[in-house]
Amino acid sequence: MRRPSVEEIYPSNRNFDVGNLCYTESMQESGCYWKKWARILQNMGVTDLAASVLEGAGSLRFVAAQLVHASTPFFGNTEASIQWKALAAMLEDRNLSRQFISFLKEEENS
Repeated sequence: MRRPSVEEIYPSNRNFDVGNLCYTESMQESGCYWKKWARILQNMGVTDLAASVLEGAGSLRFVAAQLVHASTPFFGNTEASIQWKALAAMLEDRNLSRQFISFLKEEENS
């Protein structure tokens, strides 16, 4: 019996290009979503609030990350699920959180 190829199981994987690298499951860095997240926060008018909460949350970021991780199975294996995982990774990593806060503040000022 022949084993099916990856392309047969996941036909959408054939169309990956440089613009879609952000959606690979092995991607651990959340930076590719920062512009989108910043735009959403700006549209809601809560950029400063989000930056302040991230700065002051301390170890609560880890609790929030675990809640995000727990919710990802409900999204299946979709782009939304991968983006939630990227958010959780950012919340867990203190350096990434600081970089995102700096990015938010730069975006707000530009």
